[in-house]
Amino acid sequence: MNEADWDAFAATYAAVQRESRLPIQDDVVAALARALPLKTMRVLDLAAGSGRYALPLSCQAKQIELLDWSQQMLTQAKALLDQHRRHFTMTHADWTKLPPVPRADLVFVSQLPTLQPEQLPALLALTTHTLAINLQTLAANSLITALAKQLDLPVPVMPQADPAKATALTAALTAHQWAFTTDEFRYHQTEQMAVADVLDAFNRPFSGQAANRLAQAVGVEHANQLLPVQEDYAFQLFIINKP
Repeated sequence: MNEADWDAFAATYAAVQRESRLPIQDDVVAALARALPLKTMRVLDLAAGSGRYALPLSCQAKQIELLDWSQQMLTQAKALLDQHRRHFTMTHADWTKLPPVPRADLVFVSQLPTLQPEQLPALLALTTHTLAINLQTLAANSLITALAKQLDLPVPVMPQADPAKATALTAALTAHQWAFTTDEFRYHQTEQMAVADVLDAFNRPFSGQAANRLAQAVGVEHANQLLPVQEDYAFQLFIINKP
């Protein structure tokens, strides 16, 4: 997705973030506060999105800068932080084009889909002290798993929850011999969903008849009938000391 795509998606993305029942933002910031002197630190929330992590970070850090290449994402974040009367600054920029000089004591990055291990030196150049990277490593849905079995297909891996990214990051940090620690966060919840809600995960078209047959195979009469679905999520937080 390019900048225009993220601008168009910003309002929907912010709504999804607001509706999420996962307390991951609070748990991650609590872990950072245990590991680091956040009260004395300037924080750069890089690719800040709609401000989900910036809000609790602004309550803990000395000061916070939100940076994103989508102006509309920053507009959503500003509305959220203004609602809570938080103090912050904002920068509309592509982080890969920033000068390679420190602009915060802690650079925080969460679930940046384009992040690659070879970009670690560029991220570390932006901090005086610590780089923290939060990755989602699991997004399991019992209904999608059951449908995959019926279709005789592999269970789709959500792009934002690929465990290979954490493996690659660990390998890169180890190869550089950079000191780091990790925390893991796991969540389980039950949601009401219909077969029609999750068919997009398979990236293929389904006729109404095919969708209804799948629904009947998992125990409901039609594809729009709600049923309880078990969801499991996992995240891994990397706290990396600047060499």
